[in-house]
Amino acid sequence: MPLSDPAVWSDLLRQALGRYDEPLLRQVAAKLVRTRNQWPADELIDRAAGTVANAAVIDRRLEDLDPAARQLLALLARSRQPRWRLGNLVELVIALGQREEPFKPVLALFENGLLYPDPASFGPANRLKSFEQIIGLASAGGLTVFAHPAVTVRALANKVDLPELPAAVVGAAAVREADGLEWLLRLSALWQLVASGPLRRTQGGAFFKRDLDRLRGDVVLNSQSADSLADLPDPALLAVALAEVEGIVRDSDGELAAGPLPSSWEDGLPEATGGLYAGLFRMESWDPLDGFRMATPGTGNPFPSAYLLILALLGRQPPGVFVSAGALETWLLEHHPYWPQEDARPSRLRSWASTFVLGLLFPLRLVQAAKDEAGAWAVRLSPLGRWLLGLGEVPAAAAAFPQTLLVQPNLEILAYRQGLTPGLIARLAHFAAWKGLGAACLLQLQPETVYRALEAGFNFETILQTLEQHGTRTTPAPVIDSLRTWANKRDRITIYPSAALLEFASAEELNEALARGVPAVRLTDRLALVPHDDDIDFKHFRLTGTRDYGLPPEKCVTVEPDGVTLTIDLSRSDLLLETELPRFAVALDRGAAGRRQYRLTPASLAAARDNGMSVPLLEVWFGQRTGGPLSPAARLLLAGAQTPPAELKRHLVLHVATPELADGLVQWPETRALIEERLGPTALAVAEENVASLREQLRLLSMQLSELV
Repeated sequence: MPLSDPAVWSDLLRQALGRYDEPLLRQVAAKLVRTRNQWPADELIDRAAGTVANAAVIDRRLEDLDPAARQLLALLARSRQPRWRLGNLVELVIALGQREEPFKPVLALFENGLLYPDPASFGPANRLKSFEQIIGLASAGGLTVFAHPAVTVRALANKVDLPELPAAVVGAAAVREADGLEWLLRLSALWQLVASGPLRRTQGGAFFKRDLDRLRGDVVLNSQSADSLADLPDPALLAVALAEVEGIVRDSDGELAAGPLPSSWEDGLPEATGGLYAGLFRMESWDPLDGFRMATPGTGNPFPSAYLLILALLGRQPPGVFVSAGALETWLLEHHPYWPQEDARPSRLRSWASTFVLGLLFPLRLVQAAKDEAGAWAVRLSPLGRWLLGLGEVPAAAAAFPQTLLVQPNLEILAYRQGLTPGLIARLAHFAAWKGLGAACLLQLQPETVYRALEAGFNFETILQTLEQHGTRTTPAPVIDSLRTWANKRDRITIYPSAALLEFASAEELNEALARGVPAVRLTDRLALVPHDDDIDFKHFRLTGTRDYGLPPEKCVTVEPDGVTLTIDLSRSDLLLETELPRFAVALDRGAAGRRQYRLTPASLAAARDNGMSVPLLEVWFGQRTGGPLSPAARLLLAGAQTPPAELKRHLVLHVATPELADGLVQWPETRALIEERLGPTALAVAEENVASLREQLRLLSMQLSELV
């Protein structure tokens, strides 16, 4: 079993020993280093770190341990996971048969300098005075401990006292083995989902509803696995749990963001699966019984130790021998302390081990499966599983099928699974979106995925090279053109993490500033960008204003009395205004006072209307920039074409002395029919053909009528 970053674990070992009180440190060093002199504490720590890296010395220290401590260390070696919760180690000791004094083997490993408390799991001010103190810390909040990989790799040779289960009889022709790619594909799809927008958690550890819906609604993450013999609960949240321990997603203050895809994927399937295998024993937010589980501080999680016992049981069987998945579960229920035989809650006794073995270990290619004589599934370790448990050599690489991509003119890619490798999966995930998993996986080339690849260091040539190298035919011309277009667009964009924008009153002033040596990049005829504020000597500038673009838009526009001329207050305007106004107004030549003005015209507003500008949008802009409503003239120019047609009619106007007389004429039935409409308080419109009838009715009312036409 190869060491994983030995220097990192040696540094962590030094930190842990540095938290021991000096008497405790000397007690440990006496057994690990076998000190004869009174060396200073710092030198003792360095010598302890050096001793751990000495294989011959560690072999002798392992021989001095009692059998239970050796078996526990051998189990940790088979997990490939240096970090464990202390409670899980106690569960392993009990399952191995030592129900009395289950802490004794753990304390022996601490005392001999072969196991250490993780410094991150107890407060920075705490110093360790005795190893009994560790037990108190563990019961209070689940202490994490670790063993140096240089120690566990030497413990692999020790046997674990587990039984041989009854062999299952299966047909040799019916043995099934997965390709091991299913969860690599799903993790790359999750990585794309998180890269498009982070996932947020509540303080309690659950996902916000919007993000939980994103996860559970993703078709790829929740699709039925082609390489699974049992359905897993919450497969999308299992992907999150695996991605967290692999570093594919990283938690920062309750927000999960995308990290890098593991570099081990480029090394082949055994190395890529090795990371997922070790991560099984660190998962806290998912289990095969209930799916998503809330990680409650101070409570244990029995599943990591149960996973390891299942795998160790399979490793205890003779090579090639199948055992029933049900027999594994029966043994676990009888021996694991979390699942007691008597007075067990029904929720504890629900079946889950078969789900774990057939639904997760099988797709990971850790086990092979076949039906026994009764039609039930039986399993055995695969060559890859035996290698990961330290029981065999690394499996030989399968036959390669490098031409496995069918790139289609519509930008879709069919990836035939038999030719995929972990490295190719990682490269495809950078520049194409996963749309479906199966014997032939479907991907889609999209601008945003290509931009993401370019940001990650890819370029047009490397993307095209991947498609050409693994394609079953020449890449279609439309695909090449699209990739080149997207790559060129990105190449024309320069990203500044921060910058200062300088706006000059005229192009001449900008030219003069650049000639004087201002370290700026010209953006337009009046705008320049300075990457660092510290490079600007502001005493050479006459500043008319500064802008904070995080604030709401500034009211900096005055509407002139004509309703269509807009005057800009240069001391309060900003660069966004320069992009907003040309959408619906025309710039005017500056007047004598140098004022900047724009005018609304029928043509400018017609063009704005064609580009999606509406009366409500313009009303919002007027409110933000002028502080007042949309002017009637502007409303007329923008919406005039959308109003009903106007009518031009010839009428006579009847003027009466008082509004009351007008009210009476409009109300009396005899005159109401003769009046077309009321034009004002005392003005009534009358059609020419009704004048004679109106005159007669007014005569009956004894009203005099003076005709001026």
